[in-house]
Amino acid sequence: MTIANGPRAGLRLPRPPVPPAPSNTVLADEHTGMQHAVVTRHPRFGGQLFLDDDLQISESDVAYGVAMASPLLAHPRLERVAVLGGGDGGVLAELIRTLEPLDGLPSELTMVEIDPRVMALCREHLSALCGDAFDSPHARIVTGDAFAWIAQAHDLDAVVYDLTMDPVREGQSRAEFITGIIGHIARALRPGGVLSMQCCGHGRDDAADRILRREVLPLIRQAVDAHFVERCEQDVLVPSYQDLWTFLSARKA
Repeated sequence: MTIANGPRAGLRLPRPPVPPAPSNTVLADEHTGMQHAVVTRHPRFGGQLFLDDDLQISESDVAYGVAMASPLLAHPRLERVAVLGGGDGGVLAELIRTLEPLDGLPSELTMVEIDPRVMALCREHLSALCGDAFDSPHARIVTGDAFAWIAQAHDLDAVVYDLTMDPVREGQSRAEFITGIIGHIARALRPGGVLSMQCCGHGRDDAADRILRREVLPLIRQAVDAHFVERCEQDVLVPSYQDLWTFLSARKA
């Protein structure tokens, strides 16, 4: 049974829990019915979203959204684009901010996020990150299971994957999960369609993260190379992570 509706639905890469620093101002602290959400304000990084004690994103982390959105600029014409996850709204906002001046906004820009309360909290407290993306006439927000949604999708020009690398079904290995989700994305894309995704951190100051990176990144590369060409990776310093983060893009053959 999928746990995309469960407490780890919004997490990106499994990391040791990083609870909010005691000096942070707590703006919201609640259980959404799916996960424990805390929003704080950091003196350096601005508003921060924690899910189940794991830092997701901060208002300082615009570089994350830029890294996710920029690969789509290479597509000659975007008509149908999907963002899987991304409940903080940062990736969606960056897509709109980047593509609109270029007259490149897709006719159908869909974001699929499981937890409506997370979106509401980010709209209220992380406006420097998400702006008015949730209310944009260019975006369609779907509240639901992104894994189930992409399994049924088709004829997409681009998919931005902003979800976990953790297995979502009990008893499922990480290799099975990554192979499965990349396969679903590939089937949903038109030939020439673009995949953009986050992969993992470098773990510059964390030995456990470095070990996890050595497991996760080869699995992602193998799964992507089975369906895509022109795989490209970029390493970006995400301020509040205090680490380099690897992002990957590729084109469906």
